[in-house]
Amino acid sequence: MKKFRGAGVTALLSTAALALTACGGGGASGDGDARTLTFSYMAGEATPIGEVWTWWMDEVEDRSGGTLTFDRFWDATLLGATETVEGLADGRADVGQVLPTVYAGKFPLSSVGELPFESSNPAAVSQALGELGRDEGSPLAAEWSDKGLVPLAWSIGSSSALATNEPIETADDLSGMRLRANDRGSKVLAAVGANLINIELAEVYGSMDRGLVDGIYGIPFSFTGPLKYPEVADHFTDLGIGVSTVNALSMGETTWDSLSDEQREVVLEVNSEVPAKIAEVEQAWNESSCDEVRAEDDTAFVLPQAESDKIADAGKDEVDQEWRDQVTKAGEDPQAFYASYRSALDAAEAENPGIETGVAICAAG
Repeated sequence: MKKFRGAGVTALLSTAALALTACGGGGASGDGDARTLTFSYMAGEATPIGEVWTWWMDEVEDRSGGTLTFDRFWDATLLGATETVEGLADGRADVGQVLPTVYAGKFPLSSVGELPFESSNPAAVSQALGELGRDEGSPLAAEWSDKGLVPLAWSIGSSSALATNEPIETADDLSGMRLRANDRGSKVLAAVGANLINIELAEVYGSMDRGLVDGIYGIPFSFTGPLKYPEVADHFTDLGIGVSTVNALSMGETTWDSLSDEQREVVLEVNSEVPAKIAEVEQAWNESSCDEVRAEDDTAFVLPQAESDKIADAGKDEVDQEWRDQVTKAGEDPQAFYASYRSALDAAEAENPGIETGVAICAAG
């Protein structure tokens, strides 16, 4: 197995690894041997990414003729976000979404998609990362292989809406604010005076409700409705920073190697359709989240470009340099890798045009 084909091949590898883990060990399986794989996700099924992975599993089950099925564990009932890499590697789960954000510095190449002010198109970022991981020996694939994992499809957190109780109309309005933020892109906010606080997802609503933080950042606008943030915030602002997080549905290499050729082809096929599915699902959840914002008489606002540029001018260079330093430490050439990413992203954006952020759509509506 020398060649990956974008996110699809990667996803296929992951699914195979997943299957073997479910059987309790290595070794090749016969063609089409039926097995049930264990799936783990740290958030709920009734969320945008939860819907994407539900669709992914349903499609794999259907197209494999039932030779691959899934036991599904949601809301961190099997593995928490900070346990997923280890849990997939040691067989506690077969497939699950890895959030590189919670593994600081462990996935520097993958987090290229989190660099600020690069793209607000989650489908294009998903597709670009799939392209970069298509060769088994590519730097991106090696980053996961070093941890005993194969990335499946890439789920990209769409642009965040900064949720606050005070209106944010200029970059200066961010100064002194205590903001829940933990993704790479949000670090630019510190450069304009915001105080960034890392709070687990389950604690965000309560922290905002009790006034422990002044705002919530780094969570896609499409999650605003299901997470009930309009109940504890009055204003939702698109700062123009771009997609919030890069995540990968992943599997252990041993499990991947255990899948039959037919099963791998099914997974690859489904994985190749994930970027388009992300765009479809995000649109629907953005609309429902906007309905929740309006129902609470809250506002949606897009920061003027000139003010967004002030944030970029203040903080982007430092964030980009931190990323380059981490990539260099990992033994890769950051300039060459960024150039390959930017090229893949430009092509993917041309293939996935016309995608607006949820806040922009809500504000215009």
